[in-house]
Amino acid sequence: MYDNRFGDLSYLDWLALNPYEGLAHRLRALTGAAAVLDELHSGRRTGVPVAHGDVTPATVVVRPDGSSSPADLGQLWTVDGSLIAARSTPYAAPELFLPGAVTSPAADRFAFAATVAHAALGAPPPVRFAPQGPDLQQLSEQLRTHPLCAAFPAFGHRILNALAAAPADRPSSLTTWLEALLNDLNPPTLAMTSALPLAPGAYPPPGEPLPPWSPPAKSPSGSSSGLTWVLAGVAALLAIALLAGGAWYLIAQIDEPSDGDLVVAPSRSAYASPSPSPSASPEVDDLAAARAFLSGTWEGTYRCRQGLTGLKLTVFVVDEHEVEAMFEFFPVSSNPGVPRGSFVLDGTYTATGFTLLPGHWVKRPGDYVMVGLEASFAAAAGQSIRGEVTDSACDDFQVKKTSTTTRRPPV
Repeated sequence: MYDNRFGDLSYLDWLALNPYEGLAHRLRALTGAAAVLDELHSGRRTGVPVAHGDVTPATVVVRPDGSSSPADLGQLWTVDGSLIAARSTPYAAPELFLPGAVTSPAADRFAFAATVAHAALGAPPPVRFAPQGPDLQQLSEQLRTHPLCAAFPAFGHRILNALAAAPADRPSSLTTWLEALLNDLNPPTLAMTSALPLAPGAYPPPGEPLPPWSPPAKSPSGSSSGLTWVLAGVAALLAIALLAGGAWYLIAQIDEPSDGDLVVAPSRSAYASPSPSPSASPEVDDLAAARAFLSGTWEGTYRCRQGLTGLKLTVFVVDEHEVEAMFEFFPVSSNPGVPRGSFVLDGTYTATGFTLLPGHWVKRPGDYVMVGLEASFAAAAGQSIRGEVTDSACDDFQVKKTSTTTRRPPV
């Protein structure tokens, strides 16, 4: 259960209150729920696998710190078919509509995949008939054309594969499956989870048809031959037009003197000294130098509550004012107990400094919180930066540039 007096929200309400969040942020809000479901399904603590029984956006709680978990845990263990009410139908696995069906971890996994589809579309998966689960044909079309999903076909295919699979073939680890979905939202060169293949399991490489969502069959040969004749006619008309234009040009040239017959008096400006070419202002030059100085990979340390901590900062300059960075922290030899984590910063820069504010987590260990950075620098003074960590429990940071390699942080 959850208590909204402390800012807790159902995932359904969270989506309604955050309609402009991108796909990646919507998925990251489910990572805690995925981990809890994986633990229940494993049976490590209970001795037997446990099913939630009614996983939907309304039964997942999102807390103010961004963590999440399943709620309404009173439905644990087994649930008979009478639980499948209208509100749960879009998330119910096909086997739950059979006589005498009971819930299972596999049914939870189906419901979680349907919840992810809801997160992507901003609405429940489509249902054709009330006593059935989601209509995968309609869902396929919605994922293909939705503004948030259209650019990521692998993302939509992975959801459809999970929903179309037999119970035993559904993703065994929801946490890993969710990470793979996040990986699908990044171009391969920007993927942060490079250990995960773009298309594991049944998902085919991009470009291959994906039954039952194959593209329409090609047109019959008769229609293609008709199109060939049309194209041939257009080409013929273009050829005639080019020939006519060439002939007109030749006729016109006969009546005009050639370049050799023309005498052109030089103008006064021809003897004037050339004016100097315009040059960039000093402010523009300084900003360009700062942009080249900041862009790249920086490594060093910072100090907060946990003690001295390793820092890798990958800075990506967006334009003349905005900058983004990936903040990765890790243990150092003198403080080996620090966990690894990463988050995204965004902010602004000038020719002499920058301010970076916390954005969103990429990998959050435990109850760690994000921090911001502020620093002043002189681009010509060397390849190092020293500044402040903007948190009352932290001190300063210092980094040195180790590479010019950069990439934009994941969304």
